[in-house]
Parts: sequence; structure tokens; C-alpha cells
Amino acid sequence: MVDTWHVPGFTEVDVLGTGGFGRVVLAKHDASGRMAAIKYLRAEYLADARIADGFRREAWLLSGVRSAHVVRLFDFVETPDGAALVMEAVPGVSLRALLAAENVLAPESALAILKGSLLGLADAHAAGVVHRDYKPGNVLVSREGESKLVDFGLATLDGHNGLTAGSPSYMAPEQWSGQPGMPATDVYAATCVFYQCVTGQVPFRADTTEGLRSLHQAAPVPVDAVPEALRPLIARGMAKDPAWRPATAHAFVSELETVARKAYGKNWEKRGWKRLAASAAALTALTPLALLATAGTAAAPVGAGTAAGIAGGVGGGVPATGSGVGATAVIAGKIAAAVLVVGALVAGGVAIFANHDDPPAQAAALTVGLQTTSGRDPALPVTYDLQFPQVSGGPDPAVRQRINDALRAPVDKRLKAIRDGVAGNREMFQERGDTAAAHTTARILLRTPSLLSVRYDHDLDSDVLSHTTWRFPETVNVDLGTGQLLGPKDMFRPEVLTAAGMRTLTQRLEPVTKNGFCRVPTIDGAGEKVTIDAADRGSGTDHVPGAAIGFTATGAEFEIQWYDLGCDTASGKETVTLPYNGIGDLLLPKFLTMLGKPAPASSPPASPPPSTSVSPAPTTPSLGQSAQGPTYTNPRFGFTALISESYLATPYAPPNGEGMTFSSSDADATLTVWGANSTQSAAQAMAGAVAAVEADGGQVTYQKVEGDRYSVSGYQGDGKIFYERGFTGSASMAALRWVYPREDKDQFDGLVSSTVEGFRPGDLSRPH
Repeated sequence: MVDTWHVPGFTEVDVLGTGGFGRVVLAKHDASGRMAAIKYLRAEYLADARIADGFRREAWLLSGVRSAHVVRLFDFVETPDGAALVMEAVPGVSLRALLAAENVLAPESALAILKGSLLGLADAHAAGVVHRDYKPGNVLVSREGESKLVDFGLATLDGHNGLTAGSPSYMAPEQWSGQPGMPATDVYAATCVFYQCVTGQVPFRADTTEGLRSLHQAAPVPVDAVPEALRPLIARGMAKDPAWRPATAHAFVSELETVARKAYGKNWEKRGWKRLAASAAALTALTPLALLATAGTAAAPVGAGTAAGIAGGVGGGVPATGSGVGATAVIAGKIAAAVLVVGALVAGGVAIFANHDDPPAQAAALTVGLQTTSGRDPALPVTYDLQFPQVSGGPDPAVRQRINDALRAPVDKRLKAIRDGVAGNREMFQERGDTAAAHTTARILLRTPSLLSVRYDHDLDSDVLSHTTWRFPETVNVDLGTGQLLGPKDMFRPEVLTAAGMRTLTQRLEPVTKNGFCRVPTIDGAGEKVTIDAADRGSGTDHVPGAAIGFTATGAEFEIQWYDLGCDTASGKETVTLPYNGIGDLLLPKFLTMLGKPAPASSPPASPPPSTSVSPAPTTPSLGQSAQGPTYTNPRFGFTALISESYLATPYAPPNGEGMTFSSSDADATLTVWGANSTQSAAQAMAGAVAAVEADGGQVTYQKVEGDRYSVSGYQGDGKIFYERGFTGSASMAALRWVYPREDKDQFDGLVSSTVEGFRPGDLSRPH
């Protein structure tokens, strides 16, 4: 094999560049006279399966990207003598050459270049492709005032591992660790390049690769060298944790434009390109690409048709008509027989991949990140800083768009409500000189392959709109397979969405609330208790929970706004977590599968249990038996605790008292609940608990007394985490204690919190 091979039908004009694996040339299409850039792989590397496959993969990935800001791939051609990518030829120079000449760019110019290449990354991300090697040499600046991305040689499908490779000066912390490629990885690299554009140097320098790795992974971003107006943008884009960067390049563009307009005015982009025009044109004139001014670019070459003809007359080509989707958009016959999976050969020994064919069969993984929209309303005294999740990748762009629309909708709706509220009180805002500052933070509660559950916490700083109803939590649950929002009918069994079913749910929830469900005040005194049933608040409403519901790894989170259920406004709001053992039998089996939870064997009760408690008070279980129901109520001391049905119950006998220990062999965790006759104060009881832990070689890290209640936590002598909460009265006490491995802390935090909040100590004013 020799390097004299060239793509048939093209005549080489000049060499644009050479590298370790091949060369890039400017070539003229013989039939049309149009120019194209052709990237050749050296012949000897065709025998190296890893390199050859990488070259083919670059063609596959480029084929799925349709963007005015990415150099277009027209064809991929491979024979036993060579392989080549036939690409768009753009009259311009690399950002690397521009920086070599200018060293430092005006902020507006740097922002303009960054915006164009980010738009190219955004289109790549939308196709599920992560570039992984964004650097000055891979950004092309045209004399017409645009920037384009080139060279996807290290690209991967979003969420899939590639080589731990790239350009060290611009590699994100997760890339150094060999983690899967994600859009936020490209955002980091683009921000590093932007930093170089405005300062004249890369963000981090070191004498060794390991030193550079350490700086990228741990050192603070050196923003002091950056113009002050741009520091927040660079700090966001170079955040060590990808979750704190803009989730996608498209999100970064939005933030960039907000910063640019505020710092440099509405015409910043036009001024930025105007300042670059002279330098870009002068540098381009020194390259073979200057010929494109007269010869034209390969907007409609026929590489595929030419190669196909050589392959044995499989299909003939005609020039494309400028549709904007590449040279092969219009071809006489689709040459389907010639377009095979890359690496296969057709008659005559030529394989062609054209950019109108199907993308790789391997679907891009769906990834989730947080992004923020910030700004100031141009007509109203409103500022906003609103966070929301967005996804990238995934096999279906339409589903991805539906998911992102559903995840963005809460903040859009929130901003509209605030604008309407301010507009309706404009005079009062003017009199007080008030500005409504809206803030929303988003938190991913649960992500499974089928479902995404998100909580939004909406806050508002305003003297005029000061009512508590302007500050509330909200949840969104999305089916990742369809992009559809999930409502109560998608979650609960049909028999639960009835008056009787809502009473059952109310009784399940009440023990884990702080103060129980309130009673509606009447003229004669306290009236009936409110329920979770939305139908109780108005005629014609379905029997559904009157609260937003999110889902975590350990249970369902109910965001209850008590005033919405009929309580007084002072009751406020509360987050109530009901573990899956207390709600699983109320949920649809299909929905439990989406949550990654097993479906219970029994159906839920159609009406509340006859007892007024959530579950009948069980008799003391014998050793090895499970406690009955989602709660355990001790018949002697009367305390009630939320427990897990899967845990085994063993009697526990403290001095002057009794209780139960619930243990999980799988998780190596225990929950012990007990009551005892005692006249100790909370401080005395806590001191005894602390002394016992320290005597056993453990360490107490937190202790607090609040009236007749104490809390203490830390590490036992065996290294496990413990948490104890106790209540004391004039004649008795009640307490619970969790013990679990420290490595499982994240898994248990939610469960421990819900159990502690749901503990009811019983009557402590008398001995038992």
C-alpha cells in the first residue's frame, strides 16, 4: 500500500496539513470544478484495526451531525489502497493560527468565535455525539465571519467511553479519569479555549502530564486574569463537577449571550466579527484556501457518485442542488447496494459511506445535567435565576425534545406567573422601589432507565409579592421512554384513585407528618380533619393526591402545602416521605417497575383498615418474624415507628422497658425502637447514650437537646454510623436508634430521616 492513492474523480491542488496518521489536501472535483477538503489516512494504518476503525467511526459520527457550524462530511471512501473523508472546504484559518498571530483577542471577538463553535457542539450533542477534542486547532474561523468545528477523530457517542485521550491543556477532570464522554466535557474544553483567547495563555501549565492532570482536577480556576464581566461564565464552564457546568453547549450559548449583552451591548457579536475580519482574511490569503474565492467550495461535489461508478457502475451521481445537507443529498438512485456498514467492501473493492444514510446502530446513552437561565426582564422589575434539568443523547430526538420541554416547563410557567404578578402590582412596585428576584433550584430525586423524577424549589425575594404562596416546591416525573409526563393515573392503582383509596393514603401519610393532618376550624370549634384527597377541596375534582409527588431511592416524597388542603395559611408546607413498604401496594406494578422496585404480591385495601391507626397494632412478633404492616406500635408503651416489612423483628428488652429490633441481613442495618419507665431528663438520657458509645470505642460527632427531645449521632466502635432520637417525659421515655454501614450512607439518609420524622413516642406522662 502506498500514499499515492487518491479519491477517484478529484485532482489534488495543495496540501492543507499533515499529521501522524495522514494528510489533509485541497482537491478539485474534476467534473464540476468545485473544491473539497479530503482527509486521507496513511496506507500503512489500514492494517491497524484500531486506527482504521477509529477513522471509520469518525465518518459514522460526522454523518449524524447536521450543522452550519460543523464542517460537513460529504463521503467516506475506502479501498484496499487507502481511505479518505471527503469534506466541505471552508475559506478560513484555524483558531490556533489566529492566536499565534494575535495572541489575545478582544472579548467580543472571543465570544463570537466561542458562540459559533458552541452552536456546532450543540448540534453534535443533539445527535448524541461528544467531540472530546475541542482545541484551537479544531476550530475554523472563516473570513466571512463564522466559526466551525472540524476533526471528530476522538469523538464518542454521548455516554460511551472513548480513549482517555484528548489535548491535555483542555481536558476536563472526568476525561482525565477515562469516564464516558458527555456534553459537559466539551463545555469544559471550550471554556478553556475561550480563557486562552482572552488571556493569551491556557488556564493551567505544568511540567508533567500528571501535574497538569492534578491542576485540572483540583486547582481553582484562575479567573483573576479574565475580564471581570466574563469571570462567572468561565467559572461555570470550568466547574470541576460536570453537574455544575451548563449541561449542553446549547445551554452555554444562552448564558454566553446573556453575559455578552450585559457586558458589551446588543451589537457585541457584530463588532467581534468585524475586528476579526481583517486578520482572518490576511491569514487565509497565505494558504491554499485562498483559491476558494474563485474556484468555489464543494457545496455540490459528487464524490459518492464518482466512487460508486468506479465500484462497478452501482450508481451514478449528479451534483446536489444546495439543499444544505451535503453532496449526497441528491443522487440518481440511493446507491443502496454500495453504501454498507463501514469496513465492508462492495464489488470493485470500494466502500462508501455517504451522509444521507442511517446513523450508527448503537444508540447514544441518555444523560442528564442541570442548567440555569438567568437575566433581567427588559420591561418589568423582575430578575431571575432559574435552574432546571435537561437531557442529551438518546436514540430518538423527538422523545428527547419532549423530555426537555417537560423539564423546562416549570421554570417557564414560574417566570410567567411572577411577571403577571408584578404587572398587576406595577404601581406598588414603583412606590416601594421593589424588584422581584425569582430563584429556582432543581434536584434530581431519582433516575432509572425508564423514569426521571425532579424536584424544583421555587423562591422569590420581594416585599410586594411576600405571601408564602409565592414560595413552594414542585415535582415532575417523566417517562424517559416516551417523553410524557406521568400523572396520578400513571402511578396509582385504579382502586386507589377513589374516595376510599385516598382515605387509605391519608392514613398512611399521617404518622410520618410532623403534626398530623389539621382540622378545619368552624364556628363551633374544630371541624373534620382534612385529607390528601384533592376532591375534598372542590366539586368536580378527581380523587387524586392533593400534593406534588416525587420519587427517591427509598420512597415517595409528598410536597404538601397545608393551606391547599384546607388548613390555615400559617400551617405552611411540609415534605413527607413515605417509604415504599408503606406505599408500594398502592402503586401500579408497571410504575413500580419503572421505579426499579418489585411489585407487592397483594393488592391494596379498597378502604381504610377498621382501626384508627395506620395499621393494626401487632402483637409482639416472635424471633424471625416480620412486623405486620408499615408501622410497629408497641402495645405496652404506645409508641409507633415506621418500619420496613422486609426487615426481621427481634424482641429488645432494655432496663425497665421493652421494644423491638428490626434488622436487614442484606444491608447489615438495624432499627431499634423501645420504651422504658424513667424520670431522666433529655439531657441525662443523651449523656447516657454518649457515655455508652464512647465506652465501646465509638465517636460522637453530633449531640443536641431540644426541650424533652434529644438527638445524638456518630460512629460506633465497629465503624458503623448510628443515629439515636429519644423523647422523655415525667414518667417514661421512648427512643429509636438506626445503625448502618458508613459506605451505605447515601442509601440510608432518606429512610432514616423519614423514620425519625414518623416516630410517635406515645404517652410519656405515666409509667407503663
